[in-house]
Amino acid sequence: MAPAEVRKYEYRLDNKFFIDIDDTEVQKGKVHVSLNVARKTASFEMEFRLTGMVYVPCDRCLDEMEQTIETENRLIVKFGKEYAEESDEILVISEEEGALNLAWFLYEFVVLAVPMKHVHVPGKCNRTMTSKLKKHSARPADKDEDDEGYYTDNEDPAVNDELETSTPDPRWDALKDLI
Repeated sequence: MAPAEVRKYEYRLDNKFFIDIDDTEVQKGKVHVSLNVARKTASFEMEFRLTGMVYVPCDRCLDEMEQTIETENRLIVKFGKEYAEESDEILVISEEEGALNLAWFLYEFVVLAVPMKHVHVPGKCNRTMTSKLKKHSARPADKDEDDEGYYTDNEDPAVNDELETSTPDPRWDALKDLI
């Protein structure tokens, strides 16, 4: 059997790409895509490498922030009678169509590479917004906070309260009787 023929492609996803996709998750960015396509007997194996920067809203202050993207993804495309997604990585496209638009797949790869939590580094959040959030916060102001007025993960009182062994909350006693 002869080795698979591999073709290499390079793409640049810019602001126009994200605007044209017209989705709310990511609307701006600059991402470089390297694509290797290996033709097999009955399929095409595509390996994507995406690196770059996208802009997403900060979860705290809602200002735009840069988010680094670096991900590798794989897609296997087969020919069949009609379009079908057999799994996250395997697609069947119609033999009559014979073409596949990769734009939405590239966008999904970018979105999946964005972390669930995106927050500015301490000191970079919008001061006006963080002061309003701090003013309306239910947490006491005298605890250890970062310079944005938010608890760091290891200083969060909710987390530390669970770690400390103190007397149980009497409101839970009614639930113990149910067992």
